[in-house]
Amino acid sequence: MQILASKFIYSKDKGNLKEVLLPFKDLPIQLAFFQRRDFSEAEHDLIKEICKSLNIEIPTVHAPIIDVFDPDFLKVIESIKKIYQIKIISIHPQRGEIESALAKLREYSSIIESLNLILAYENFGSSVAKRKWINSPYQMYLKFDLPFLKITFDTSHLDSPSDCIEEFDRVSDKVETIHLSDRTLKRQHLPLGEGLLPYKEFLNHLKEKEFGGFLVLEYLDEFQDRLIEDLKRVSSFLL
Repeated sequence: MQILASKFIYSKDKGNLKEVLLPFKDLPIQLAFFQRRDFSEAEHDLIKEICKSLNIEIPTVHAPIIDVFDPDFLKVIESIKKIYQIKIISIHPQRGEIESALAKLREYSSIIESLNLILAYENFGSSVAKRKWINSPYQMYLKFDLPFLKITFDTSHLDSPSDCIEEFDRVSDKVETIHLSDRTLKRQHLPLGEGLLPYKEFLNHLKEKEFGGFLVLEYLDEFQDRLIEDLKRVSSFLL
């Protein structure tokens, strides 16, 4: 298991990248982009240069908002691979019809496999099911029959965080990445211990199962200091 901090880079960070990345010195991160503009306008060579100087490893990337129906889908994931030379990309499902999405992914399968990429789709709660062609972890587990389709298991997006262990066990052999954060009934991506997630039990379970993927702490930006502190505590507990 590799334990990472999620770090989003936004268009507004241009010209201020070293200051933005400095708090993550000597830590591994999942580099993340929210909007397409954040990715297209990013100074990727400079990001890599700064990360190298700060001993920040980037073993996985969170793609910006794009999905298989978008005409630029392949272009974006190819760019991520070319720039960062990673294997696993976390990605959000978007609008569409499930069988059409899977057919499109089958159409692109030879290209994606030639890139040696895994697309780890992130689960979402039932409240957004009408806006996603797929949303629940178990639905992904049943429908993902291509070798490069895997799961990013997000604890903040579960309908019932208290059932996280049961939900995880139903899909664990297709989970490549876990996005770990707490949630209340009204807010998501909170620091551990601030909501409904039985995080200590979940971490113990991951340790016992010897989970071998990425465990990414993903907090709201306002909790960045706490994220870094918690990353060190979780790493000390698990490793």
